[in-house]
Amino acid sequence: MKVKGLLVAAAAAMLCFGAQKASAIEAPNHEGDFFLNVQGGMFSEYNGGLGANVSGDYVLVNSWWKGHFTIGGFVGTSMAKDEYKINGAKVYDQRFTNFSIMARATYGLNITDRFEVHAGAMTGPLYHSWKYKYESGYTVDHADDHEFIFSGAGVAGIHFMLSDSFALTSEFIGGPHQTYFNAGISFKF
Repeated sequence: MKVKGLLVAAAAAMLCFGAQKASAIEAPNHEGDFFLNVQGGMFSEYNGGLGANVSGDYVLVNSWWKGHFTIGGFVGTSMAKDEYKINGAKVYDQRFTNFSIMARATYGLNITDRFEVHAGAMTGPLYHSWKYKYESGYTVDHADDHEFIFSGAGVAGIHFMLSDSFALTSEFIGGPHQTYFNAGISFKF
């Protein structure tokens, strides 16, 4: 897909931009630092998808190798729509809505004094609902349902500090019913 190729190229460009001045890994964040992240998201396992999430990361340990270990939480929502038409007539229409509350843990490295990379995992309950309508000739089938599941996801992201307490942030989230590419702002306390 062209969109996935563009996303990979954009991520590589961000990594190269942030790492150009890196001669060595900088000191880790201080124990007790807290990052509050607010992000919008797009793309999911369905065609398209939009979402929003808020996460928080508390630096618990900063003495593991050259990085820092955080614990925190994640609250996210996403919606997606998928439809298929033949000769202008809608054959099926699907709509998905998701809401998750998860605990998360990450390990981060400060590549420069402004650029931090992190990776980790999150897990917790997820509410997934869908509405499905299928039309075939004179037959119309509906299926509306929902489920609560215990889910998990992998996280890989960056913070690019614009000041001591404000950053641009981006994360790739790999998990069911989550938006894959997320970007926004982060506040450091």
